[in-house]
Amino acid sequence: MRKALAVLAICWLSAGCWQAKGSLYGTAPSAGPLRTGKVFSTSPDNPKEISHAVLTRQKDGAYRLTNADKGTSDFGDAYVVRFFTLAGLPKGSFVFEAVADDKCEPGKDCNRITAASERYYGLMRLTKTGAEVTSPDCDKTSAAARLPGVTAGDYGTCTFTSRASLEAALKAQATQPWRANLAYRYE
Repeated sequence: MRKALAVLAICWLSAGCWQAKGSLYGTAPSAGPLRTGKVFSTSPDNPKEISHAVLTRQKDGAYRLTNADKGTSDFGDAYVVRFFTLAGLPKGSFVFEAVADDKCEPGKDCNRITAASERYYGLMRLTKTGAEVTSPDCDKTSAAARLPGVTAGDYGTCTFTSRASLEAALKAQATQPWRANLAYRYE
């Protein structure tokens, strides 16, 4: 997937990313807005580059998005993704939380999920053929970067320490014109 799909929530290309050390949603119940199966993704910035994945649902209600592009270095790598409803978001829109859960083979570096693993956040909205995701930019002068409990870093990243600050930023982002970073379609 040439990392385009594998970075479901990681700093969407140059858009930056919103992140936290560990989950800001803990054991909160997640929503199940997507159907499972084979999907492909495209980016508005490079629509000819297509990545393939398999979306499955785990027993805990989370989704697993696994790279299905054979012959790539990240084949089999995955993200565990949860979706949450949030009052004030447009209909069909959800908060997403994603965490890397790469394949772990002997002798290879991998990212197994721990309680302290970085989580990535943004918004997802349903479309007629799948979903679109956006991960807002977070430069040091952005409104999100000025919220309490937020640390603006380099390369457009903001690290949130509270769910309240994250949700305030997501609600504000939802009022802006939608800019999809990736579009997922069912095969």
